[in-house]
Amino acid sequence: MNTMLSGESPPQAGRFSGPTRGRRFAIGDVHGCCRTLCALVEDQIQLEQDDTLYLLGDYIDRGPDSKGVVEYLMRLWQADYDIRPLMGNHEEMLLQAAAGDNEVRRLWFNNEGWATMRQFGAETPADIPQRYLDFLAMLPRILITNDYVLVHAGLNFRTADPIRETSPHHLLWERDYRSDPVKLHDRTLVCGHSIMPLFAIREALTSQHICLDNGCFDKGHIGLGSLVALQLDTRELLVQQNCD
Repeated sequence: MNTMLSGESPPQAGRFSGPTRGRRFAIGDVHGCCRTLCALVEDQIQLEQDDTLYLLGDYIDRGPDSKGVVEYLMRLWQADYDIRPLMGNHEEMLLQAAAGDNEVRRLWFNNEGWATMRQFGAETPADIPQRYLDFLAMLPRILITNDYVLVHAGLNFRTADPIRETSPHHLLWERDYRSDPVKLHDRTLVCGHSIMPLFAIREALTSQHICLDNGCFDKGHIGLGSLVALQLDTRELLVQQNCD
C-alpha cells in the first residue's frame, strides 16, 4: 500500500459519488485512534484499489493521534483508493473554531479539541496547517447509494423527505433513533455518532438502521472500545479492538 503523503492541497471532492467496483465497507467513528484504524483497514479489511471505503465522520478528538488519522485518510485519498469519508460534528467544530467562532471553540475544547489542536502542533485552531482544514472542509454530510443512506448522525424523519430535507445540523448532531423504511425508499440508514455496545450493533444488522459507533476510544467499559466496519454487501461486521 503505497500511500505517501504530499504537501499539496487535497483534490476536489468529485470522487464521492459514482459507481463502485469491488467490495464496500463503512467504518464508524475513529476519534483519533490511528493504529486501530490502520489495523482494521490493512489487516482485517485488507483494502484493495477496487474496494470502496465509506467513513462516517469524527476522525478527531478523544483519542491519542487525531493528526495521524487525518493524514492516513489523506494518504489513501492521494493514492487513489476509493475512500468516501463523511464529515462529523467534531470536524465541523474544528473548522468553525479555526474560522474564528469563539463560541464553537469553547464547545470544541470541552469535547477535547484542545488535545487535537496540540496533536497538530498548533497553538490555536487557526494554526492547524491549511491542507488538513481543506481536506476536512470538502467532506460531504450525506452519501446515498441504491441500497444505503450514509450520514454521521442521522436523519430527521419528522420531515416528508428526510433524505433531502434534513438540515445540515441534524445530519451531524441528530440522536433520534427512529427510522422509516418507506421514507428511505427501502434503503438502510447507516450512521455513527451515538455510541452503541457491540451486541446492539450486531442485533441491528438485520434492520434498516445501523449505528456503527462502538466508542473506539473508550477501552474502559465492557462492550465498548472497538472500531467496527460493516461489509455493506454481506452485512458482515468486522471488529478491531482498540490497539492505540
